[in-house]
Amino acid sequence: MLRALNPTPLRARPACRSSPRRRPWARPRAAAVPQQPPVRRPSGDRLCAPPAPAQAPGAGEAAAGPRGELEAFLEVVPARMRRGLAQHPEVRELVEVVMDLGRRPIARFPTGDWVISDQPVTADDLRQAVSKVGDFSEDNRSGINHSLHRISAIRNRKAQIIGLTCRVGRAISGSAEMIRDLVVSGGSILVIGPPGVGKTTLIREIARILADEGKKRVVIVDTSNEIGGDGDVPHSGIGRARRMQVPKVTMQHNVMIEAVENHMPEVIVIDEIGTELEAMAASTIAQRGVQLVGTAHGVTIESIIKNPCLQMLVGGIESVTLGDEEAKRRKVQKTILERKGPPTFSCAVEIISKTECRVHHKLETTVDAILAGRPPKFEARKMHNKSTESELPLVIPDREYEIEQLSLYQEQMVTRTMSSEGNFRDDFAPSRQTKSKSMPSDDNFGDDFIFSRKPKGKKSVPGKSLVRVYTYQISEADILQVATVMGFDDELDVTDDIGAADVILASSSEMKQNPWIHNVAKYHKLPIFVVKSNTMAQIVKAVRMIVGRDSSPSHKQPNVMEGEIEIEDDAPKRKPSLEEIDALEEARLAIEYIVIPGGEPVELLPRCSEIVARQLELVESYQLLAETFGTDSNSRLQILPVKITKKSSSKDSRGAKPTKQTGSDLIVSENGGGSSFSRLPFLPK
Repeated sequence: MLRALNPTPLRARPACRSSPRRRPWARPRAAAVPQQPPVRRPSGDRLCAPPAPAQAPGAGEAAAGPRGELEAFLEVVPARMRRGLAQHPEVRELVEVVMDLGRRPIARFPTGDWVISDQPVTADDLRQAVSKVGDFSEDNRSGINHSLHRISAIRNRKAQIIGLTCRVGRAISGSAEMIRDLVVSGGSILVIGPPGVGKTTLIREIARILADEGKKRVVIVDTSNEIGGDGDVPHSGIGRARRMQVPKVTMQHNVMIEAVENHMPEVIVIDEIGTELEAMAASTIAQRGVQLVGTAHGVTIESIIKNPCLQMLVGGIESVTLGDEEAKRRKVQKTILERKGPPTFSCAVEIISKTECRVHHKLETTVDAILAGRPPKFEARKMHNKSTESELPLVIPDREYEIEQLSLYQEQMVTRTMSSEGNFRDDFAPSRQTKSKSMPSDDNFGDDFIFSRKPKGKKSVPGKSLVRVYTYQISEADILQVATVMGFDDELDVTDDIGAADVILASSSEMKQNPWIHNVAKYHKLPIFVVKSNTMAQIVKAVRMIVGRDSSPSHKQPNVMEGEIEIEDDAPKRKPSLEEIDALEEARLAIEYIVIPGGEPVELLPRCSEIVARQLELVESYQLLAETFGTDSNSRLQILPVKITKKSSSKDSRGAKPTKQTGSDLIVSENGGGSSFSRLPFLPK
């Protein structure tokens, strides 16, 4: 039986052999293995690779989520520090790890810093961490492959690494929901904010929205590999957007131009525009009709304007000399700063925190307002922590709020916030450092924007109207003191609420530096009284004009309903000549040193009729009588020590000799030395 079966395998053996010839004693051993895999595999060479490695990439992508990326970051930390850091309760909120040679390692969280180990960092710890990251570029930056983490090095003079800053990178979905309306509008967006506020995370999400949801051709110029991550394959957080790496930091502007010329993008995303060449390249790209999304370091737009390297982003700044008429019309100085050209970006976003920002819808209007000394218009947006970003997208309508403030950002903000129920509400947050109010022009704000015009301070006396004065950069105590001394304390009061005021009193220097006062007065329909200097004489003049008791016939009591009424001061409108100044000074000295103290008449030097008329006006302001002699070309004025009564008029004083009056107005001294007055008039300046 065995001999009948053995010949068949002996004949089949040469046909199925693929290995070297075996010895005869090994045949029974080979036949003893009943399940030999090569017998059932006709093409075994194709299946040599096991199926497990083929699934490894998929498993790696699954592990490349937030948990896997954080574990990859912790691998960079030395082993003796890793365990304590991994057990920290806020390890998921880790911001960065700082390791300096000879110092204790520090982990930074949103709540504060935490010391990882009491043992200082050694050179071996730094070498171990550097060995697990990629090569450092010229700007001393590196990263972990297929992650958004950034590793920055500090070197000594010998180019040796003595410190590391390991920063955690995260792709947060929904971080751009506050400005989604700006992203989908197609305009260029400039993101401004200090380091660490979340600018890179924001533009990474903007790139994903434009590429995936907007179906646009998006190219990212990633100089430091922070947007797309380290390695040749970009991170999945940028979606379908393409990423161009920059070989050298100094070549970023060349790569920006190359991206437009070679890859036909619709949107270009740039991180950290910091040099003049990069700003000029961004301006060139904007002129070619490509949507720009870029970031720049700064707190406000004013810091971008003051930066000479980044002025091109806002259009550039130049000094302009105005003509006399134009400067007078604008009420500014002759040399001013103006915007040189159109800005590179159409709108700007100032990042305050991860849930709060300021939106400038028209960047050119904002820049012009700042250069003109006016507060800019912006929209403050805020998202509550309880709101769900995926279910409640924050879409704010195109509405601008006008902010009035003493400085650029000591504002009273009108913010539109989203509550946890998904309803928008308007919050009016007044600042304690300013007295002005915001001026909404829309009637849809609700009852929260009904400004109170209730009077403050003293109640008005029946039969008399109490005038409430809002002072700006003028001492309120001086106003009240003058009103009390002059007997106007029951007719005039000072208020700190401009909505309840009847008039505005300010100095001319402050009016030139803060033109927004005109806008506030125009909105509330209030007259403006401007004093040239903050002296007691000017304040006395202003108080008399406000209550309508000024002796000058040219000034009348202003009507509050007439709108903005600006009264500079009692200075002449034209520049007087030297002869006119001498004539007025001669009349003033004669009145104050001879007529009033001594009670004697004084005849002035001959002058022309125009100058004599000015002298006569000065004499009448002292409530004294005078008479003229001579012809028009050679007139002279004689000042009499007689006080004008209420029935006397200025026309009578220019005629023949007046009759001397006796009574309570003119008191003769007991020694007969002259006349004196019971109450001297207020002397003009």
